[in-house]
Amino acid sequence: MSDTIEVLDIVDQPDGSAMMTMDIEPEQIRSFVHTGLRYIISQTEVDDISPNTFEESTRTIELTDEELNVLFHFGVISALKRGIEGEQNQKEGENRR
Repeated sequence: MSDTIEVLDIVDQPDGSAMMTMDIEPEQIRSFVHTGLRYIISQTEVDDISPNTFEESTRTIELTDEELNVLFHFGVISALKRGIEGEQNQKEGENRR
């Protein structure tokens, strides 16, 4: 697995957004989705004490494309936020020298 994500194309959209095409490995997609799920859970302040409805043998859950895209979206935002914070911490460290 490569640790890089290659941007293949960026197309500006009429509404001001952009469509980005990337070369990304399935494991990287899973990592972003996992990070997105962790982010959403950390941002949700719910005291849910209702019982879980999954069977004990459940190993997988199927997501719709829309659900997957939401988790991927928040995973990317979380990764960008960590990268920006890391850069800021690095600059602060350099300024202290």
